[in-house]
Amino acid sequence: MENTRSSNFENAVAAVVQSYPRGTVFLAAVSGGADSMAMLASIVAVKQKESAFNLYCLHIEHGIRPAEESRGDADFVSNFCKEHGIPCSVVSVPPGKIASYAKRKGLGIEAAARFFRHRALSREAKKLGERTRVLIAHTKDDMLETALMRIFRGAGPAGLAAMPVKRGRVLRPLLEMSRADVLEYLAEKNILWREDSTNADTNFLRNRIRHQLVPLLDNSFPAWKSGLAAMAETQSLVAAFIREETASRVRWEQQTATDTENFFAQPQIIREEALFQGIDLLLKTRRIPVLPRSIKRVNIRRFSAGIVTAADLGPVRLIRNSQKMILSPFSIPHECGFSLLIKEPGLYNLKTITIEARPFSAQDEKNGFAACLPLVFRRSFKDDFFLCAGKKIAPKDLGKRRIVSAVDSFGTAAFIHGGILYRRDLPPEACGNELFLVTVTRAHNIVGGTDV
Repeated sequence: MENTRSSNFENAVAAVVQSYPRGTVFLAAVSGGADSMAMLASIVAVKQKESAFNLYCLHIEHGIRPAEESRGDADFVSNFCKEHGIPCSVVSVPPGKIASYAKRKGLGIEAAARFFRHRALSREAKKLGERTRVLIAHTKDDMLETALMRIFRGAGPAGLAAMPVKRGRVLRPLLEMSRADVLEYLAEKNILWREDSTNADTNFLRNRIRHQLVPLLDNSFPAWKSGLAAMAETQSLVAAFIREETASRVRWEQQTATDTENFFAQPQIIREEALFQGIDLLLKTRRIPVLPRSIKRVNIRRFSAGIVTAADLGPVRLIRNSQKMILSPFSIPHECGFSLLIKEPGLYNLKTITIEARPFSAQDEKNGFAACLPLVFRRSFKDDFFLCAGKKIAPKDLGKRRIVSAVDSFGTAAFIHGGILYRRDLPPEACGNELFLVTVTRAHNIVGGTDV
């Protein structure tokens, strides 16, 4: 007699895949880990009973871990697929490519690896045809961990919304299953899996949450999972309402402009959502290959609140005047290693820092430095110096960590060294000029997309 627990597991998976018509192609993303192997094995079991769909597998080598371990995972998945008659493709990312992409885009390694997975799955699904659906082995535990990550990163309603079982081409047949359910199923079916050595690396936020925070919550707040899941469901409703309300209130002309007066007549949350919708529309219509996570909510909020009139938001620039809010593709020019010219007040991105220039306010001066525009941020040179309490300090005296210089028409305005701002005293002749307060912070990405 078939074990009831494993039968329930397979029935839950079957309920998802069998909701699609005969002839649907399912592309399973399989790393070789416990979750993806349980998903693959259960779908194979479902297919043996009901062969009305086609099943393919894709394994991605990220080129991050030691070659022996990474290649072992690929061989393990390929051999399992061969034993069960499943066509399997392996996509290998050259070592160092993901790290290079992460550095170039100002992303973490996890986010960069996720981008390459998205791209590989999208390309493979396109090859297999329009009827293809991508299967991802996210579990209930993954959903809760993602919710905690987004809380810490300050995500809005869309980011805090419950992870859906179905979204576009992506299906998550294990989303109602816990990690304990997965391990139990694998044990009952005597199915092996591979352990990813990076899953124990607490340098990654998800791993710190999984290994440090979750056990603490389990011990001190045993009902936290149900509470967090309820919050996510509520945020799903909130996000849907805001999305629909925004689309009816704020319209983008030719995907690039909207009426300024109407924009500022809306509530703050509608304005923020309108900017996200406009950016998404521009990125899709212009086919700009960029991660939505590079859009920083803090910059969206300051622009939508009317604090600044211009903002660089990673792949796009926002400018407003009295008639129109205008979106346009944007990339930061790089000269002599890197540089950024600021001609007008606004928000700007340079490498891993965010820069804001706004009209000078003496009470806020402790948070930045006073400068005149135009202002150039660039790498420091050996002859640079700044004044602090009348004393000259050179870049070499700050150590070997990366230093960025800010230079205005009166000379070096400041050094940014390892996230610390060193200012120089403003010369007396600047008092007759219009001053701006310049603040510098580390870039902080807000995750609003879905992990794959």
